[in-house]
Amino acid sequence: MMKLSQLLCITLITTLCACSFLPSSTPPVKHIVVVWLKEPGNINHRQRILDASQQLRKIPGIISVQGGTVISSNRPVVDSSFDIALVINMRDKEVLNRYAQHPLHQQLLENEFKPLIERYRIFDVE
Repeated sequence: MMKLSQLLCITLITTLCACSFLPSSTPPVKHIVVVWLKEPGNINHRQRILDASQQLRKIPGIISVQGGTVISSNRPVVDSSFDIALVINMRDKEVLNRYAQHPLHQQLLENEFKPLIERYRIFDVE
């Protein structure tokens, strides 16, 4: 028969393992940036922004950076007036709050993005 101390140890380990599968108390954040270029449709400028945006993954708390170009649509409910969109997945709101002031973000914004971008819209969601 199993000793009480062994039983308690197994119970504790099982409980701790189960807790690791529980959802995080702070949900991840999606930072969505929709971009209109100064030269709409410029393939080189689109790619330059998409490539440069991958550097954002170096910022602590950034989970992933995805981007793509607009898919044209004639459907009245679809806005296909923009050039590209970025989806930056972050660990939580705390990362989002620090993100805008991070030196790498500031550098890319000034040197890579602003020279090419006419306007942009941001949507932050949990």
